[in-house]
Amino acid sequence: MTLLSVTPDLVPALSALAIDSFTETFGHLYPPEDLEAFLRKSYAHDALLADINDPAQHWRVVLDDRGAAVAFMQCGKVGLPHPDARPDFEGELKRLYVHSSQQGKGLGKTLLSAAIDHMTERFGDAPQWIGVWSENHKAQAFYGSFGFHRVGEYQFAVGQTLDDEFILRRIPIGG
Repeated sequence: MTLLSVTPDLVPALSALAIDSFTETFGHLYPPEDLEAFLRKSYAHDALLADINDPAQHWRVVLDDRGAAVAFMQCGKVGLPHPDARPDFEGELKRLYVHSSQQGKGLGKTLLSAAIDHMTERFGDAPQWIGVWSENHKAQAFYGSFGFHRVGEYQFAVGQTLDDEFILRRIPIGG
């Protein structure tokens, strides 16, 4: 497995992985038109290309031994709707997905550690944030094992559907 920065040549593989991972994890929750609108807005080639070219965003992708994209993460300035969040001074893990065929191999830990390292390098000992679906108990436990705790909630739009999400925050040692 290889952990790489996302470059324009990797966007098609990232797009396919993102669409597949989101759909297999959450696709059953939404009407088809809502799912399609969200995937087009969030994971289409042009949307991802704009994101990876944004210097405020930090992307990593994991390629398997065949060169196929199997996991990814994105972090940047916090954008969660929490009164204590300070976008110019704190970071947020915005996305972390591991394809179901690759789960249990430590890729999530590798990506989350890379995100924490990046946010610490960029923002120092400032709080670090994550938004997670309220019913994704496995992800909540995973983030909790890294010191993230629930501090709020909000609604996340997938098309016209609004999901109940939890806001998690981690205070780094020394922060």
